[in-house]
This record gives sequence, C-alpha cells and structure tokens, in this order.
Amino acid sequence: MSEQTDNMVSRLMTYGLDQDEARVYLELLEKRVSTALSLSRLLGIGRTKVYRILDRLIDKRLVTQKLDSGGFKFVAGDPSQLKTLLMVRESELMSLSQQLPETIDLLSQKLGIDMPGSRILYYRGVEGLSRVNWNVLRARGELLSYEVATADAYMPQKEAEKLREGIVENRILVRTLTNKQRIEPFTKVKAMVKNWWNIRWVGEKKLSIKTDVFIYNDIYAVCHYLEKGDVFCFEMQNQPLADMNRQIFENLWLQAGVMTKIGDEGEVVRK
Repeated sequence: MSEQTDNMVSRLMTYGLDQDEARVYLELLEKRVSTALSLSRLLGIGRTKVYRILDRLIDKRLVTQKLDSGGFKFVAGDPSQLKTLLMVRESELMSLSQQLPETIDLLSQKLGIDMPGSRILYYRGVEGLSRVNWNVLRARGELLSYEVATADAYMPQKEAEKLREGIVENRILVRTLTNKQRIEPFTKVKAMVKNWWNIRWVGEKKLSIKTDVFIYNDIYAVCHYLEKGDVFCFEMQNQPLADMNRQIFENLWLQAGVMTKIGDEGEVVRK
C-alpha cells in the first residue's frame, strides 16, 4: 500500500473499521463497483474472507450489493455514512461511561477482603491517597475527619481545589479535628469555607493525630504517612465500625476547642 493509502486506512480504523474492512472499502471507492473475486485478487485476501468483510461493511451501510447479468457485484456507499458510525460509537461510549462507576466498584471488590457487610481496600502511594480523598465525595450529607494537613499539602493545588468544589456541589458538611492551633489560608473555594467546613482543635495530650482519618456513610478510611513521602491507605466498609468511630469523634468534638475563621480562604486560629 502507498503511504497515502496507509494514512487513509489508519483514519478509517478510528471510526470502527478494522484494517481489512478499510482496505476493501478504499478499493471499492476507487473502483466504485467490483466483485468479491476481483477484490480478492487485488488485495491478496482469500475470497471467502472477502465475503465476510463485505458482509460487515454492508451491515455498516458502507457497501451495497447488486445483482446484474454478470452476477453479484458490490458498490461503495457514501462516505458520509461515517457520521452514523461515529454516532453509534458515541452512544456506546456514553453507555460505557454510565456503567463505569458500577464496573469500578465491582472490580475494586476483587482487590479487597469481602465479608457480609464488610470490605477492606488497600492503597499505596500518592495515587492511592488521591483515590481515598476523591472517594469522600460519596459522603451522604456529612464527612468527619481527623487531619494532619490540608489536602494541598499532598495533592496538586488544582486537584485539591476541584475536590473542595466537589464538596460544595455535593453539599457535604465537613467537620474536622486537628492538632494545629493555626492554619494559614489554603483555598479559593470560599463557599466551602463559609458554608460547608467546620474545624476544631484538640490537644495532642488528648489525641495525637498522626494520620488522616475520614468517616462517612459506612466507611472508615485511614491514610498513614510513611518515610520518604510514601503513603499507605485503607478503606474499611463496615457500618458498626463506622458508627463506633463516629461516636468517638462526636465525643471529642464536644471537648475540642473552637477555632475562629479569619476571612473566607481557610485561615483559622485557635480561640
């Protein structure tokens, strides 16, 4: 094949044709009308295989078949039919996109330990930490957390801001406990700071917070920072465990010191 033909074959393949289908269709476009035998000889493809290829192209409406005095012949269809093929692929991709969350959950179960009503998923590294953080957007109504640092300390600022925007969009009220007595401004998502985030201070003698912990729905998630910037995380799906840790959090929350918000970019200081 010439370089130009190779390029056209590659281009047609992006619309869902395989290599042989693209070659047969291009040959028919050039000849306009041909027989399976002629196509077989010109392309070096077995005649039986050519018939199967033509059947697929007919299904795609890129080829039509006609019968005349010389027998069955095949005619190239209008290239504008590629629009229809594209629409079909877009529909298939939309369907796949809708099924993706369920598929990910089903596959994720294979990574964890499944018990009736329980599941443990393990993650490692910055990507695992990011995954655990994004999963909190599944929280229904409220997210409780113990935090060593704000999200931008270990996530790119842009990604951390998108996470905060997601909290606002999903209307998730975040309550956080920290050992820090002051937090500097860290976000431009002012709506989260003003309406969806409360933070209190707890002394290290009462509770030394060494890991990030997230409690929501039936999930208890932990992210522990190891040496050399490595991170180990796990998510446990277990309603009794989540409920018990929610009670512990609520007791600590009542005893924790109130922090004053300064402005609406996340700056807070212990009263």
